[in-house]
Amino acid sequence: MKLKTSELDLKLTFISFTAVLLLGVLAVLYPESVKSTMGSMLDFTVINLGSGFLWYTLLATAILLYLAFSKYGAIRLGGDKPKFSKFQLFAMALSAGMGASTMYWGFIESTYYFMDPQFGIVDRALAMEYASAYNMFHWGAAGWFCYLIVAIPFSIVFYLKKNRRMSLSGVVNSLFNDRLPVWVQKLIDLLFIITTLAATALTLGLGIPMISSNLSALTGIPDNLFLGIGVILALSVVFSLSSYIGIEKGMARLSSATIYICAGFIGLIFIIGPSALILNNTTNGLGIMLSEYLRMSTNTDPFGTTLFPQYWTVFFLANWISYSPGVGVFITKISQGHRVRDVVLILVGAGTLGSAVIFGVCGTYTMNFINSGAIDGVSLINANQPTELVREVFNQSPIPVILTAVYLVTMVLFTVTTLDGTSYSLAGIATKRLDENANVSPLFRLFWCLLLTVLPIIFLLINADLNILKSFPVLIIVVMVPIFTVTAIKALKYIQSEFGHLDPSKIEQHSIDMLDREPESQASDGKDGKLEMQTA
Repeated sequence: MKLKTSELDLKLTFISFTAVLLLGVLAVLYPESVKSTMGSMLDFTVINLGSGFLWYTLLATAILLYLAFSKYGAIRLGGDKPKFSKFQLFAMALSAGMGASTMYWGFIESTYYFMDPQFGIVDRALAMEYASAYNMFHWGAAGWFCYLIVAIPFSIVFYLKKNRRMSLSGVVNSLFNDRLPVWVQKLIDLLFIITTLAATALTLGLGIPMISSNLSALTGIPDNLFLGIGVILALSVVFSLSSYIGIEKGMARLSSATIYICAGFIGLIFIIGPSALILNNTTNGLGIMLSEYLRMSTNTDPFGTTLFPQYWTVFFLANWISYSPGVGVFITKISQGHRVRDVVLILVGAGTLGSAVIFGVCGTYTMNFINSGAIDGVSLINANQPTELVREVFNQSPIPVILTAVYLVTMVLFTVTTLDGTSYSLAGIATKRLDENANVSPLFRLFWCLLLTVLPIIFLLINADLNILKSFPVLIIVVMVPIFTVTAIKALKYIQSEFGHLDPSKIEQHSIDMLDREPESQASDGKDGKLEMQTA
């Protein structure tokens, strides 16, 4: 299939590729200097700017709840015929935005929180309960609000204003009525791509060692650098194939299958584990999380010494924010035909509940072994051996080989779908103009698939630790949060100006009728907007 280079932003693509290559060269040549510099920058950012991430998330929450429960929730995005079912919408968004990471953190994260309890808790049992609650909080509604506060403006500009540039600069420029200087647009898109690459780097940097560790336990192959690189290359083949096939035939089916397999895995853990304890702790943790939600959302522990909120809550919010441009592009693609209310409530509601179940079941299973003394999870975490903790958990089960195999398959599939969604987003960003269905060139997606394999190999070569991996999403989005904030506010004002005078009963039909409008010209590109697309 031919790749029309005239449709691609080759300068932006080249600069992005060069930036990744330069990072790789510096990391390999000066690994200790890179680690030290990134660590110092991370410390400064989370301590001095962490509160800003908390306030940004609260603002995003307020705006999205207002849109969902007001009359504007009836707005249809791209017509009255959804391209994907509500289940596919949820499955693909979860797989692209959180899937691989949930499998990494599911069995180990609550141990970190148990080791450093918040709110002055000293009782061991209560520390375990709040560890589960914090687990659910960090993977719950806040993350989806961070995604959607970017995704909704993208969808509004693409489907209602009919601007076919699937890039952050295109969205911002459209909301500012094409008044943004070209150099500012290019800078925004470069930051957009680097942000998405940084977020993906964290997912892969954590996920690949976990996959290789469990593969080693299952097959007996030594868990070393060569196995890690082999895993990366094998994954790249799978997600490149899925990417080339396309979202409708590839990722939609793969995401649905992955969700079913994940549900089966969680069900298996529940059955073989202390079922009553898992059910009770999951229920209790969900209750604590809901009742303490605002407190957790604003916790900075100003007189504490462990910096728990800064290195966990701020880190996770920064991670969601850094992923929000890429996931926002992807949600725009899969939300076609759905109402704004459905997109917000399905993803926030189902995503929060799904994560609560995953972390409630997996986290409780691990905590039970720690509480009984069967596993010294605290020592393993202190020794920076989270992958070994997961292996110990599986070895304590009555079916270690089966659990390891199913876990491995689940994590591989989640990683593949995450990368598949990311490759689409990056290709969409660097394409000057998409068709009305937001398709991108499959060959161009393949290029981004290959580029995505570079970063995890770099991390393996320099043996990057957890704080170095954390620094990527935290640092890069400092300059992006103001852009996201302005974009959200401008999108809200556009909605109010376009639909504010209409009765609630007429809003949905008006949004459908907007499909007949002429699309916006692509003035900022210097083109006439009549490019023909070679699509998947």
